[in-house]
Amino acid sequence: MKLISAFIILLFFFSTNSYSQQQADSLSISNGQKAISNGQKAIDKKQTDSFAISNRQKTISKKQKRDSLKNNLQFDTSKVNSESITKVAQVLTKSNHLVIDSLLASNKFINTKSQPAYFVTEKKQMSGKEFIFYALCAVVFILGIFKTFYNNYFNNLFRVFFNTSIRQSQLTDQLLQATLPSFILNIFFAVSAGFYVWLLLKHYHAPRLISSQLLLPFCMAGIGMLYFIKYCILKFMGWMSGMKEAADNYIFIIFLVNKITGIVLVPFLILLAFSMAGWANYIIIFSLLMIGLFFLSRYLKTYSVLEHKFPLKPLHFIIYVTAVEILPLLIIYKLLVNYVI
Repeated sequence: MKLISAFIILLFFFSTNSYSQQQADSLSISNGQKAISNGQKAIDKKQTDSFAISNRQKTISKKQKRDSLKNNLQFDTSKVNSESITKVAQVLTKSNHLVIDSLLASNKFINTKSQPAYFVTEKKQMSGKEFIFYALCAVVFILGIFKTFYNNYFNNLFRVFFNTSIRQSQLTDQLLQATLPSFILNIFFAVSAGFYVWLLLKHYHAPRLISSQLLLPFCMAGIGMLYFIKYCILKFMGWMSGMKEAADNYIFIIFLVNKITGIVLVPFLILLAFSMAGWANYIIIFSLLMIGLFFLSRYLKTYSVLEHKFPLKPLHFIIYVTAVEILPLLIIYKLLVNYVI
């Protein structure tokens, strides 16, 4: 009995060990199978990834090929279009030239077959009169302003010159007392007479050494300086000879005639500046006659005033006028023409 129980216990012991061994073997087998399956899955995943990458590369290469093919096609089409446009333009140009040539050849008023003739031309020198226009506008404006502000002096000036019925001494005193308008009209005479001399020089002797526009202020300043020097000389001679009153009367008559001359010259300036070339000589002759009459009246008035102050013979007065009035002007004109302009 004991033997049987010991046998049973040994059998149970060996069976349990074998069962545990089998369980461990089976567990190790299953773990190996799991590791194998995981490795297989990793391999499959790598294969799928590599396949996807290769597919992506294939699609990119296909897209690049398609884009390059499209660009080549566009370039070919643009090249074809440009070549076709050039050919069409050449054809149209050639046909246009043929039509124009045929029209020119058939036109009898256009001589295209004979040898062409040519002419040598020079550049036209433009000589506008804008400068003269604006200068004359300034002269007329000054005269208009003076007439507006000094109307009484303006009227009395002509009354004294033409010897109206009013007493001469009263008007003379009024003119002598109005120093400012007298000074303005003296300046206006220098401007007007200088403008007249400038127009005469342009007409008879065009300036060569100096600009024509620059010569105008020199002419005005020259006239003003000439009469200022004359005024100083007469004042000095009257003081030296003790005949101050006679010298003052002579100065008054000189500048009275100058004022009237400066006013009368304004229309002649306008006519000389803008008249036709054929009329210029007649205008100059008529203006010189008017100036000559004014100077003659000045000498007559001077002689009638001075003969009551001291004994004066006509011959002596003519010699004085020739030596003091005429010869200096001729000398100045000769110097200007030969050495200045």
